[in-house]
Amino acid sequence: MSKFSFTGPNGEVYDVEGPSGATVEQARAIFDQQISTGGLTGIPVGGLVNAVTQATGGLSSAIAQIGPASFAQAQQLGSAINLPDLRGMPIPNPIGVSDFVKTTVIQQNIGAINPAQIQGLIAQTSTSVGQATSAITNTKGLGKFGLNADQLQLSGLIKPGLAEQINLDPSKFTSILSSPTSWTGKLGATDLTSVLGNERLQTTVQQGLMNVNFDQLKQVGAISGTEVASQLGPLLNNATKFGLGNATEWLKTAPSLGSLGSLVSGGGISGLLALGAGGAPAALISQMNNFAKSAEFAQAFAGLNADISGGGNPLEAGVQAAKGFTNTVNRSNLNEAVKKVIGNSKISVPDFAPPGTS
Repeated sequence: MSKFSFTGPNGEVYDVEGPSGATVEQARAIFDQQISTGGLTGIPVGGLVNAVTQATGGLSSAIAQIGPASFAQAQQLGSAINLPDLRGMPIPNPIGVSDFVKTTVIQQNIGAINPAQIQGLIAQTSTSVGQATSAITNTKGLGKFGLNADQLQLSGLIKPGLAEQINLDPSKFTSILSSPTSWTGKLGATDLTSVLGNERLQTTVQQGLMNVNFDQLKQVGAISGTEVASQLGPLLNNATKFGLGNATEWLKTAPSLGSLGSLVSGGGISGLLALGAGGAPAALISQMNNFAKSAEFAQAFAGLNADISGGGNPLEAGVQAAKGFTNTVNRSNLNEAVKKVIGNSKISVPDFAPPGTS
């Protein structure tokens, strides 16, 4: 990967990363274009610039990188999303009551998706990943949601540029994150230990990523933002897990869309040079179909939960901590039985009194 540094008109220095072999003249030309078109306006210190953020600012060349067809989808489909047909598919790893109830989310909507449905989608992501909150692996990612380098960087937990470094060699995922210098301190994530096992933090990050991907799907025109939850949920879960580019590629597998051309298939470049393009591989499409099918079920599960009592979250509201119980054991008989088991007069008889009462 080639790296360059340029100084803007305001005196600020911008670091540019591009493909290996890129020349300083090529990088300068794109940098000057973005300066002149306002593509770098409002970019904070340490912020990343990629095709999505540039398109948000109205940079037409960035729109071309993502693919004009993606921006036309909202117009073509109106307020509906033409999802791949998943009817008849088995439901992989469906959530149960325990999975749903033990998932705590921030009470806010994402588009038409209500908090109970978000709770179902987040619970389903964890169930589909199948990894402990305290685990990290190079294959599954970090924690119960299998957070990858791109997600951690997008959420602001790790420093800019690390995701690109890890994506060049995924086997370094765990080792790079093991260094405290990789973390920004956001949400209290000062090192790997502060994130592993921290279920609340991981869930907050997962829900935050759903919000970010919802906004990005609107920005690139894949959705209008007014779609019904049953359509939006599967797409949003796929975008959050597999990335915006792969999610838009996945939409192209819907039969009636036909061939819409090449869209970005993954990753962002932390500088200003063009992204590569290409379709998502068949194996990934299969994974996304499974993930979307599970998301459909999770939302239906949450909806049925609300229908039980005409609204709200009766499953969660009905869960109560077990009450304490006393005097449920015949201590006299139990104490004598313990003495018999010991069966040796040389061994002192235990003190059976509760703590603080002897």
